[in-house]
Amino acid sequence: MTTGGDHAFGDLISASGITYEMLDSLMALKDLDGVPGLPPLNMIEEMRYEKNTHKLTRADIERQKQEEIAKSRVRQVDSQGRAYGTGKRKCSIARVWIEPGEGKFVINDKQFDVYFPMLDQRAALLRPLSETKTLGLHDVNCTVKGGGISGQIGAIRLGMSRALQNWAPNHFRPPMKEAGFLTRDSRIVERKKPRKAKARKSYQWVKR
Repeated sequence: MTTGGDHAFGDLISASGITYEMLDSLMALKDLDGVPGLPPLNMIEEMRYEKNTHKLTRADIERQKQEEIAKSRVRQVDSQGRAYGTGKRKCSIARVWIEPGEGKFVINDKQFDVYFPMLDQRAALLRPLSETKTLGLHDVNCTVKGGGISGQIGAIRLGMSRALQNWAPNHFRPPMKEAGFLTRDSRIVERKKPRKAKARKSYQWVKR
């Protein structure tokens, strides 16, 4: 059926058999803009069906985003054959470089066992290397500033994990991601409040 461009809008709708409940779908499909006559009803139904079947759920969209991000991850090595990573924790900032070597670990021009004398501190620092089974296979050189001991350990560990990810993203990222080494710990000390002894601790109340 052909309809002229001078027909009234209501006549076109009644002639095509389209109900008023379908007008929103028609306007969304923009089939009325610049077209002398409305498309047949079966064509509109096919377009609506195709549009509905191509709707993605939130999980599908998130899965596609993660796949695109994973594909975009490539090996990042500088001209000297080193991979770099930055780590932050509390007030500490660490810059870490890794390269193939004999397992040397230098922090601010000092051996890591001299910089961190406690055994539990060294164990926490070496966890990314032990998790990826690269302990003794890479030389690590880093500079760290600010914060205390725990903050510097967290910053160095995050920077080392990111450097390992840049060295071999497909191989090293899954175990470190599962262990939580690639997630920045955003916890900081809560500020002191007025009329409080500390952040939340109150002063002793005396009745008399």
